[in-house]
Amino acid sequence: MKLRRRRSILPRVGWRRDLEASEPLKGQLWTRSEKSLREPDVHWTRRAVAMGVAVALCSVLGWLWFGPALSVTTVQVTGAQHLTSAQITQMAGLGGGASVLSVDAEADRLKLLNQTWVQGATVIPQLPGRVLVEISEWQSVAVYHSGTNTSLFLMSDQAVILAPAPSAAGLVDVQGPSGADPKVGSRPVEQVLLTALVNMQRGFPALLGQQVSGFIFDSCGNLTLIAKRGWKVYFGRVLTPEEFVTLHDKVAALKAIQGRGNVNYNSTDLEYVNVMNPAEPAVGFRSRLNPPTPSPSPGATPRPSPSPSPTSAPICR
Repeated sequence: MKLRRRRSILPRVGWRRDLEASEPLKGQLWTRSEKSLREPDVHWTRRAVAMGVAVALCSVLGWLWFGPALSVTTVQVTGAQHLTSAQITQMAGLGGGASVLSVDAEADRLKLLNQTWVQGATVIPQLPGRVLVEISEWQSVAVYHSGTNTSLFLMSDQAVILAPAPSAAGLVDVQGPSGADPKVGSRPVEQVLLTALVNMQRGFPALLGQQVSGFIFDSCGNLTLIAKRGWKVYFGRVLTPEEFVTLHDKVAALKAIQGRGNVNYNSTDLEYVNVMNPAEPAVGFRSRLNPPTPSPSPGATPRPSPSPSPTSAPICR
């Protein structure tokens, strides 16, 4: 017996269609609407309030920056000995009633470091109107004068001229070549040479039992030491690093000839010690350089006095 298929009274609906056959949806956006993308309207009153607040803030900032509320009223300086607080305030540019907010600590510190006396500086602004300035100065270790000039100038351990000096005041006395006086901030001798001179003056009392009066450094670079007793030490040229190194051997030669009994540094007859060649030092005595002239016999024809022997002083070549 055959079964008949029943037909549905509802028409068939094609639930599945190809994507190509389907028509695109019109008037539909799968993202945010254009209205939602637009910035929300701000009422003009809010804009006016925001503008007023901005103007008020700018006014307050300008009042604080240019007004008297935070102006620099006190500059406290510590560590300065040769510079006054007024000089340091002017050098750093902290005068004129500027606001403490406008103080550039690093820039002001660099201004102070450009000054001859200043070795180190720190600038610390503090509210409401105070600035702390800490200074460390160079220490003078010697006085310098050109040739026979009597004007003395203080010199730091960096061999830089600091300022005119009223007197030597126990510092190392260095006489340079003849010429004009040095300018403040200049370096008339090398730093390594000045260090050697300072060490020699400090070490001679323990090394040789003698005090040093000063040093002469001529235009040819020759160095001469003057002892308090008046005798001299000729070291020769000290211009190059190699010549600076030889100073150690030359000072050792001074000690060696004393130990061998070849020289008595306390003798009033001692004229000079030449250690330009430390292996063969030479010693000169006043009695040998200037022998007494014998009195002429009655009736005898006077003879000319003999010329004094050379002093073996260094000469320019």
